[in-house]
Amino acid sequence: MYKIIVFAKWCQNLPLPEMAALLKEIGADGVDLPCRPNAAISPEDAPEILPVAKKIFEDHGLSLERIVTGITRADEQADRQLEAIRNAGVKRIRIGGFHVGAGIHARSLLAEAQRRMAEVQKLLVKHDIRGAVQNHSGNSLEVNVSGTLRLLEDCDPEWVGVQYDPGHLTLSGEPFGLAIDLLGPSLHSVNFKSPRQEYFADPNTGQLRFKPIWVPLIDGMLDAQGVLKKLQEVGYRDAISVHSEYRTHYHQIEHFVDATAKLAQADIAYIKNLMR
Repeated sequence: MYKIIVFAKWCQNLPLPEMAALLKEIGADGVDLPCRPNAAISPEDAPEILPVAKKIFEDHGLSLERIVTGITRADEQADRQLEAIRNAGVKRIRIGGFHVGAGIHARSLLAEAQRRMAEVQKLLVKHDIRGAVQNHSGNSLEVNVSGTLRLLEDCDPEWVGVQYDPGHLTLSGEPFGLAIDLLGPSLHSVNFKSPRQEYFADPNTGQLRFKPIWVPLIDGMLDAQGVLKKLQEVGYRDAISVHSEYRTHYHQIEHFVDATAKLAQADIAYIKNLMR
């Protein structure tokens, strides 16, 4: 029903032919490729590397489906990166979000972010690329779909939408059906990953606390079957990106390529089985 692509953050440091062979082996249909600061492919390298990457992936039977960028403002670097993405034939990307850090007033940041997203939209239109902001749990303006839509109030959903991440919504407390209905035409792309909450008593106060861990889809809180059914009901037709970010408080599995590959392969098989 849906093409299954893999967010290649966990294997981004592999040589491109090795990455392509591995993603094909674990059952991916395409690649969701990081190209942002601190990634293996930087925005400055995009013009040279993206065409090569696309050819390598295609030679392995994979599509270069999406690019994950860190774009949050319309500047010369963003313009050059979008030109490179356009030349590589990629039509859908993720753009950056807005963390509400210490000393930052959320309302002031929201006003600035709304202005910046409207300017980013102009660049997306120029290069005929659709961009999206991922809803993301935590202290960010995109803490849920409702907040992300407010961030994008001044944007045309044809060009700037939401990368819907129902795994993060299980932490933020926004029901997936409500979120999808709210998204409407802003539903741009979809990620799948699944958390669990680990509860503990604060040793200093005795207050009950919780922190998320990220686990294989079958073991977490995400109702993958329910989300798939709702996506089908609203007519979503694009790819689903598997985010293989398996981690606990004691072990960062995502730092180990072989271990992550096995879990990612199981997640891909799990989604394809649900679709059948």
